[in-house]
Amino acid sequence: FTEPVSVAVHAIDLANIQPGRSVAILGGGVIGLLLLQTAIRAGAAKTLVSEPVAEKRQLAKSLGADITVDPMNENLEQIGKDFTDCHGFDTVIDATGKIGPAKQAVFMAAKCGTVLWAAVYPEHSEIAVPPYYMYANELTIRSIIVSPYSFPRAVALLPKLQLKPLISHVIPLQDIKTAFELHKTGKAVKILIKP
Repeated sequence: FTEPVSVAVHAIDLANIQPGRSVAILGGGVIGLLLLQTAIRAGAAKTLVSEPVAEKRQLAKSLGADITVDPMNENLEQIGKDFTDCHGFDTVIDATGKIGPAKQAVFMAAKCGTVLWAAVYPEHSEIAVPPYYMYANELTIRSIIVSPYSFPRAVALLPKLQLKPLISHVIPLQDIKTAFELHKTGKAVKILIKP
């Protein structure tokens, strides 16, 4: 878990999360759930996780999310507005790797909010963001790719996080093909390969 926790640590550094702030995390995979735990430890007072897989939403709830949303069947933006009294979120982090949610994150942020794209997106894809909207709302958009100088802090944080619930499957090395097939379904959180 050291590498994904280091990603979460670096993401929180860039996400402008301060005590008492509100945070929305789009995507409840291993990175999204580590972001949730790290954001709470950084002082996030109101947290929302958007995730289409019911088991992952339930896990997010058990890890401290105040509210979870099924973006395939619920109106994420409206629920976010209701949850923040129409202000939007101080920080919105997209951890889905999908263009739709990455763009949606921009419109979920509060005035002077921060949007962090914390996923790998298709290389040649583009997201249209209206410049006037950015100007009028004074938004900051950031992204991450590496986590420099975060490993020592990640190692120190490992015993403080709830990591065991994130291990959804333990697969023997000889069944590695099964692990990859399971990963493709999108239902696994973290698959541990055991020699």
